[in-house]
Amino acid sequence: MMAKEIKTIEKTSRRFSLSWQLSLGMASGFFIIFAGFAIVVAELVKNYYGKLPESLYQYLWLGVILGGVVVFLFTFVLTRYILRPVKYIKTTIEAFEDDPMTNIRANNTNSNNEFSDLINLLNRMIDRIQSLIAAQQQFVSDVSHELRTPVTIVKGHMDLLNRWGKDEPEVLEDSIKSSLAEMQRMEILINEMLNLTRAEQIPIENVQEVTEIGGLVHRVFDNFKLIHPDFVFTFDDDLIQAANVKVRQDHMEQIIIILADNAIKYSVARKEIHFALSQTTNRVEIGIQDFGEGLSSEDAARVFDRFYRVDKARSRAKGGNGLGLSIAQRLVDAYGGEIAIESALGSGSVFTIRLPLYREKAYDTKLPN
Repeated sequence: MMAKEIKTIEKTSRRFSLSWQLSLGMASGFFIIFAGFAIVVAELVKNYYGKLPESLYQYLWLGVILGGVVVFLFTFVLTRYILRPVKYIKTTIEAFEDDPMTNIRANNTNSNNEFSDLINLLNRMIDRIQSLIAAQQQFVSDVSHELRTPVTIVKGHMDLLNRWGKDEPEVLEDSIKSSLAEMQRMEILINEMLNLTRAEQIPIENVQEVTEIGGLVHRVFDNFKLIHPDFVFTFDDDLIQAANVKVRQDHMEQIIIILADNAIKYSVARKEIHFALSQTTNRVEIGIQDFGEGLSSEDAARVFDRFYRVDKARSRAKGGNGLGLSIAQRLVDAYGGEIAIESALGSGSVFTIRLPLYREKAYDTKLPN
């Protein structure tokens, strides 16, 4: 007999034992109580009226037996109903064991009890595990796809070195430089893919850090002015008060740097970058505008796709891997915000980030009069 079949029989045996043991146990308890009550009643009647007719004893015990059967059936149905969430949980776990990417989830009983909490926790745990598995699979796929070209280039240079490198110093030097450049590119690519994978797995419910947007954007703005003196930077700050968001500061800074760096890369003729800050009742908006090459509507619709590059040759020359904007979008999405682009060919692009404002709950500390 196969091990899987033995395991299935053992599970069935345990399930049968649990359901019937609970039912028989509760029915037996009620039966004993019912029988004891009947005996006490019979003795009291006997002491009051004297000897009871034999038929009365028969009817009395018949009532005890029928009552016991009724109690057993009632408790059996009741325990089956009570254990219904356990069946849902068991079915879901078995489906997940057979296929980790299953769509089966435990049905919530819509009751405010421990079983309902357990089902919700199980479903969330499965969703979390599946997202991690999907991210791992995507990472492996991306690595195998994107590293194929640089690995091929390095292999080609190693072949050149093996054939002519010993006798040709120029070939040796050129191959070493090219191989080191490709290895550096691979290192950057892997780091960016890791950042993208981490961005997709941020448990927002566990984030407690609050970031003040105004000061952070001003700091990034000043840094870019310092390291790019050939560019003109302008800033419209329309914040009327401190704007806080529940986002890790390093993640928020990474998002702004990605967008600003992207604007720098594709501003060739008109080297001007514009920053903007504003807020509404419930959210803060951050805008970064360049006046560079711009995008067509088709390219703008795909600009946040991983590894998407409008012009692969141009992006490679500028050091782009097509991951920066994907990382920015995943980070913004993870924190409950949204990122959008408006672009026109030859006129530049505007990236807008919208994030929900964070406000601490105010408590009334006034003392009663």
